Amino acid sequence: MLLNYRYDESLLLINKNLTKELFLQKAGVTKGYAYEMFASMYDSIHSELINIKEEYTKYYSFEYPMLEAFLYKKLNVKWDHIKMVAKQMEKNPDCILYRKKDGYSHGHYGLTQFTFSDTMYKRVIKILLLKEK
Repeated sequence: MLLNYRYDESLLLINKNLTKELFLQKAGVTKGYAYEMFASMYDSIHSELINIKEEYTKYYSFEYPMLEAFLYKKLNVKWDHIKMVAKQMEKNPDCILYRKKDGYSHGHYGLTQFTFSDTMYKRVIKILLLKEK
């Protein structure tokens, strides 16, 4: 799940067991241009990720009584989106919720746009969540 909660930041749910090798295997690439493209996608997705729970626990739990309050008051995530995120986290207990700046990390804005384009979104999210279907 990718949720843009600001014009330049997103929340992203990723399976904690996902590695670059597994990402490439699930993408079905072994060599050549496709391999390089998906390897770059993985690097772009994972660059500068911030684990939301760790950030909340370490820096903000004294100020906000619940993670949801932190998301709403500190990050300005809408309540409807927080409910959607909570539901997705419940469905995917092996996943970690991250936040990241959109498009500016890893030096390739176009790659980020392509990775989460209408054409690629479902395929990439399925891999990130390690879903078979």
